[in-house]
Amino acid sequence: MIFVTVGTSLPHDELVEMMDRLVGDGKIKDKVIVQRGAGKYAPKNIEHFRFSPSLDEYYNNAEIVISNCGAGTIMENTTKGRKLIVIQNPDIIGGHEWELVTKMEKGKHLIWCKDITQLLSSIEKAQTIEFRQFKPKQLNLSEILKEITSS
Repeated sequence: MIFVTVGTSLPHDELVEMMDRLVGDGKIKDKVIVQRGAGKYAPKNIEHFRFSPSLDEYYNNAEIVISNCGAGTIMENTTKGRKLIVIQNPDIIGGHEWELVTKMEKGKHLIWCKDITQLLSSIEKAQTIEFRQFKPKQLNLSEILKEITSS
């Protein structure tokens, strides 16, 4: 199953419509479920919903997660080693997310699909490559306090 989430802040109808078209055209055979948020486009070929109190069940059951570049969604999925494709929302320009996505892509924790026309090839790539689980460094509070107080 492929799970697509656009988050809660801004709609991403272009992504939802592209996934619907790829399934409708038979280019994607997997089951696709989309969390479409406040978007206006209502898919015809895929299961969809606007919001859910938790996306954990969808994340846990997905072979691939496709998301906007939200930091929370990125961390939620890369720290669990899930196959994640992030795609830019054309309505968002710049921002701190691009730095995070660039670093995560270099670390092989996700695939960054920079152009919606490359979505199908990104999905095909995600099905064949190995993703690395992101393991953030644990902060040692006692060492930090010792360092601060010794200055």
